[in-house]
Amino acid sequence: MLRTTLLAALRIGDDWFAWAHGRLMPEEERARWQEFDALPFYRYPLDMPPLPELDEQTASRLRQRVRDNQKNPPRRNEAFLAALLRAPGRTETEARLVSIEVAGFTVTVHERIKEPLNLVGKELGALRLADPGVDAFLKGIREMNGYNYRFVERTRSRSLHSYGLAVDLIPKSYKGKNAYWMWAMTGTPDWWTIPYAKRWMIPQPVIQAFERQGFVWGGKWLFFDTMHFEYRPEILLLARQKAATPTVSAPQS
Repeated sequence: MLRTTLLAALRIGDDWFAWAHGRLMPEEERARWQEFDALPFYRYPLDMPPLPELDEQTASRLRQRVRDNQKNPPRRNEAFLAALLRAPGRTETEARLVSIEVAGFTVTVHERIKEPLNLVGKELGALRLADPGVDAFLKGIREMNGYNYRFVERTRSRSLHSYGLAVDLIPKSYKGKNAYWMWAMTGTPDWWTIPYAKRWMIPQPVIQAFERQGFVWGGKWLFFDTMHFEYRPEILLLARQKAATPTVSAPQS
């Protein structure tokens, strides 16, 4: 019997990229996949997910993962995003930035997401006129931060902020609530147990306005970041396809 291996590959310009064990890497480098962290593809919940209930074995593995990452910060292979966005370094990235107005704030982002973010801004403008809760929330925002050339904290991987693909909503006050899992660990080492009522949250209409234009919200992540939106339309496309797929019951015998 012949064994057939399916290889996924795509080309950007003259460069070929291969899917290698969860990493999207230059074809000529795919044998080195173990040196890099996986590209984050995941199931994104369209509704607010329940808090995870982890057994002790799973919780222990999660704690160990955090300790291991502190000792040996992970890194992704950046070549695919660099080629896709024509942003291999700081100079090239900054040549592709634009500044736009969103709900009264000026946000600098990659030119690729100018139109989606413009649409978010228009929807937020309409929402604040129709929904007093949204208006009060936006009045409590100090700034919206987009582009920032940096690594993800405690990693060797470029943040999506460093490509201009992410936006943080920074409040005037967190009012004693938790917004980021790593900050929360100081008082609550098992950060995933923190109830939503004790997290700084963004109103659902605001979250949905971003999601409709292809932005996922970090408040739905296990490693939560409730300030953070990032442009991942493929993640939302998969979530919506899954939600639209009817469940087929097994026939009864």
